Amino acid sequence: MKATWEKVWKQLDKTEAALNDFLINGGLSSIALTKSKAFIKEWNAYKKQVNEFDNFITPVEPCEIKFPFRSEAMTEMWKRWKNYLGEQHGQSMGTHSEQAALEQLMEYTKGDEEKAVKFLRYAMANRYRNFFAIEEKDTKQPAKDEPPGKGSAYG
Repeated sequence: MKATWEKVWKQLDKTEAALNDFLINGGLSSIALTKSKAFIKEWNAYKKQVNEFDNFITPVEPCEIKFPFRSEAMTEMWKRWKNYLGEQHGQSMGTHSEQAALEQLMEYTKGDEEKAVKFLRYAMANRYRNFFAIEEKDTKQPAKDEPPGKGSAYG
């Protein structure tokens, strides 16, 4: 893609040089030069768009992924998570995003790999685009004669 993009840039430069030569040496009347200003304005807008698009084409230097978890279960779950993002949401992680996500998961779980697997599984099961820390709540039902309040999930 980059090689094709470089050809586009070379052609753009050649076209601009030919246009400038034509405007300067083309023997255009002053009326024709005045009328060409609208074209030149559009040409400059086009060049600006191509220049802005260049930011998307020129590759960013990838970073090295430092996988902070050690278990095979977590390694497999992380692969599942990345595949899930692509399949469910059409997203692929760049290296910078992946490293940040791993660091965030490590922070949320304080290194607890079982928790990390649960967080990712929960996010996938609920079709979320992101994972997040899951609060473990007390799901104890109050006794029939116990009013909602102390020790209850309802008060």
